[in-house]
Amino acid sequence: MRKIQFDGAAVPNPGNISIGVVLTENNSIIEKISQKLPDTGTNNVAEYTALLRGINKALELGWSNVIIEGDSKLVINQVNGKWKINKDHLRILCSDVQKELLKFGSYQLNWIPREKNSIADELAVKAIGFTEDPYHNYNQSDNFNQKNLKIKIDEQEITCPRCNNKCIYSWQEFKNGTRHIRQECPVHGYIRYVPKNEFFTNLADKKSDKKQKDQKSIFDY
Repeated sequence: MRKIQFDGAAVPNPGNISIGVVLTENNSIIEKISQKLPDTGTNNVAEYTALLRGINKALELGWSNVIIEGDSKLVINQVNGKWKINKDHLRILCSDVQKELLKFGSYQLNWIPREKNSIADELAVKAIGFTEDPYHNYNQSDNFNQKNLKIKIDEQEITCPRCNNKCIYSWQEFKNGTRHIRQECPVHGYIRYVPKNEFFTNLADKKSDKKQKDQKSIFDY
């Protein structure tokens, strides 16, 4: 059995990106790929790039029948045609992957949980200079460490721009498989999903604006 496992990392997200790929045959490792990419981007761009790199390497090796596994629900379901694609750049990447997949005699593209994708994950985060990816690998069952998370995000505390209170950080996982760090003020509530390029200066409670921001956070990556 020939298998490709892939993973991508972005620290922060979006930020520096890297890929990890492991190719195995009958549970023996044939090839490892661990590479920091020259451009910046999101974790989904990294995941797609890792998948494409793994497919290309398998084709170079002459593989015809493969099982492909990754822990990105978004990438797996988009490539399999189960989920819509809301971003043009992801639509292009998905199309590139689908074209390359047609070169195999047969293939299976399956989602696996992160703990079963540990080798590819380690290859990706090591390439970017980390021992773990704080924006990808956090297990919600683990004890949450507020202080350490804030240091990993910005190496500084970010306070509410309205009342200067220290903010609360928590992980939130969306239905499309993406996971983001939610920043909120204990007094004024939601501020943003971090890290983001922009920082909200107006925290007025406008439900429509908040809904738009939430939706952007879900599909931006």
